[in-house]
Amino acid sequence: MDLEKLTQIIRHKSKSLPEGVNIISPEELPSETKADWLITLLSRMYVEHGITKHRDQLVVDIDSGNCRIWFATKDNLPIGSAAQVKQSDQAVEIGRAVSLTNGVGGLLMLLAASDHFSRSDQPLVAEVRIADDFMGIPSGEATQVICFKHLAMIPHACIPAFNHGQPNRQEMFVFSSSQPFSDSEPAFLPDKQSILGLLASTALKLITSRFHPKLTVRTSPDPQPHRRGWEIARTRPFSVLIPTSPPTKLETAVNKAEKESPFTLIPLELHPSSSPAVLECLNLGFIPCGIDRQPGPQGHPVLLLGKLRPGTLLAPLQLAHHLHPDETQAVNLIDRTFRARLR
Repeated sequence: MDLEKLTQIIRHKSKSLPEGVNIISPEELPSETKADWLITLLSRMYVEHGITKHRDQLVVDIDSGNCRIWFATKDNLPIGSAAQVKQSDQAVEIGRAVSLTNGVGGLLMLLAASDHFSRSDQPLVAEVRIADDFMGIPSGEATQVICFKHLAMIPHACIPAFNHGQPNRQEMFVFSSSQPFSDSEPAFLPDKQSILGLLASTALKLITSRFHPKLTVRTSPDPQPHRRGWEIARTRPFSVLIPTSPPTKLETAVNKAEKESPFTLIPLELHPSSSPAVLECLNLGFIPCGIDRQPGPQGHPVLLLGKLRPGTLLAPLQLAHHLHPDETQAVNLIDRTFRARLR
């Protein structure tokens, strides 16, 4: 990241702040105040948001330094926020961005990003909203400008992962990172032309331009029947299914997961024996969304497969023009495929 250029952008945006707006750094307020301010802002913007339901955990995260929040205030009241959130692999997510005044949220995101890049060589990651203005909630276009244009973040998955608002709706997010994928073992895919075509136009097209340009793809031989089970690893903020030893039907596990949350994600490492599981997921209507930003335990890329519960309300897409053309095509196709499956 070009820190000098980022500093120039921050200076320019700071000069454009409305009169009376002040910036509050992460060290300036008690944890309880920061938690209450963030919850207030998220509730104002999204009506319903997952973080607002877990104040105690938010205070713990702030106290521990796992969540560092920048605020903008006017007349001693919060009007914007952005945060650094530590991830388990030492990456830092930039998020929790809210702006009740035009331009404030973007500046706070840039301040949080600049602080991270000046302190660490670990990746900065983001779940970038690409939803359009819909039923009272503004679009994610401003966030896209910050993440894709100013911070040059690279997409690796497009996922309708999160829901909020009233009425409650899912929104599409582009999972992105400031660093490309490290070298990995090959990705093994089913040797079926229709499956290869779907993967090539969605998940693989999204990542091979910039995120993982050195990806090697190989096909597996015809998979042998395999008694595989599936279990729910978590249900919030969306359901995650993983393979397990006891033979439980995927359809049964999905039905249970969909009772808990509208979106279900399955991460599958693409090792030589993974093709039967990939086929099973695709045959049940799962859609290739991209890959995880970390390889799996055996060193192969981890394919992310997603499915929306029938009847789910999905906000319309608004994708700003800041991605590589192949990435844009892949995001649009993934989005259209999810919508087609909801009909």
